[in-house]
Amino acid sequence: MLDLTLPGEAEAALEPTAEAVARWRRPSVRLTALALSLASLGLVATASAAQGSAFAAAAGKRLVLTALGVLVFVAASQVPYQWWRRHHLAALALSLGALAAVLVPGIGVEINHARRWINPGLPIGLQPSELAKVGLCIWVAAYCERNATRMRSAVHGFLVPLGVVGFACLLVLAEPDFGTAVLTGAVCLAVLLVVGTRPVYVLLAAAAGMPLLRKLILEVPYRRARVLAFLNPWSDPRGSGYQLIQSKIAIGSGGLFGRGLGIGVQKAGFLPGADNDFIFSILAEELGLIGSLAVIALFVVLLWECLRIVLRSRDAFAFALALGLSWLLGMQAAAHVAVVTGSMPTKGLSLPFISAGGSSLMASMLAAGILVGIARSEEEPERCPVVPWQQDVPAYERLLAGLARAAAGATARLAGRIFARARSW
Repeated sequence: MLDLTLPGEAEAALEPTAEAVARWRRPSVRLTALALSLASLGLVATASAAQGSAFAAAAGKRLVLTALGVLVFVAASQVPYQWWRRHHLAALALSLGALAAVLVPGIGVEINHARRWINPGLPIGLQPSELAKVGLCIWVAAYCERNATRMRSAVHGFLVPLGVVGFACLLVLAEPDFGTAVLTGAVCLAVLLVVGTRPVYVLLAAAAGMPLLRKLILEVPYRRARVLAFLNPWSDPRGSGYQLIQSKIAIGSGGLFGRGLGIGVQKAGFLPGADNDFIFSILAEELGLIGSLAVIALFVVLLWECLRIVLRSRDAFAFALALGLSWLLGMQAAAHVAVVTGSMPTKGLSLPFISAGGSSLMASMLAAGILVGIARSEEEPERCPVVPWQQDVPAYERLLAGLARAAAGATARLAGRIFARARSW
């Protein structure tokens, strides 16, 4: 058969395919596809975890949250990453302010003996600790860039960031939310270590904090019960070990290919937190081992793409921010899977992009959007030129710095006068 296609027509026909392949090679496009795929899976999973008449309400609510999450993702991906550096103090202030506000009676809402939510008068609440994790990653990244030459010192390289992050974690512990506090502190400390903090400072702080950690775990009854249930859940099958036992039953009953979406049994009142803290158990029951491994593979590929963005970062802030957000998503997903499989004690950690919590979904989409923005700045350098942080300080920060210097000078002068008067006596 004769080929009557002209060479020019053949090249024109291949152009769309070549363009699509070139576009897919961009990390920002692959990360966008992964984030949207996981968010879509979360929509299906939370709807499937609902029972009977609650199906329509759960599906409708999650559909609205997914749409809002996509808007957050698109907005964050379009913002140049230097914008987050410019307003890192505002991100820190909003994070700490929200964490403190949730503890105030009348503002924070107490559910199941925990005050973790703020009710803004909408059908859904706001969980500040979820968004604060992203805010602290932004602040730590900006701090590391500004103090790059002093990260080996004990004060600027460890004590100052430890004080800020530690204060935020104490606010989270006061809710109480031990899992989120540990996750946030671990991510921030990991970033500090990679950027230049001496490991010996972290080891000394960890050794000094062991008595406090022991007190927080072993002297709080429900946490001690969770540790004992982790070691032997059958020692209290109707109490502290019940949730873990039901989670393992769900995972084991899924078999190789699962019962099928919507046909799971454990979500029918047997497994508490089936749509949130233990949603991976429901996925394992309904999708089986093959589906579970596919979900884990999605997160592994997501983390791989995130780390590729980290390695291609153009400046210290982009590197530290991308590293922190990558570890935040990866460590939280790994901790969730470890909890539901009984590989670590039970903690209330949601599965990023998938669990039913609206604040968790918004935080995950925000983190992914920022990472896509960093990737786009590497792919299109003209869109986001590299600017030294000294030339990118907002006016309000300069004003606050001036007021702080004036206050410090006035305090020093007052102390000098008091000391001089004391000597004259």
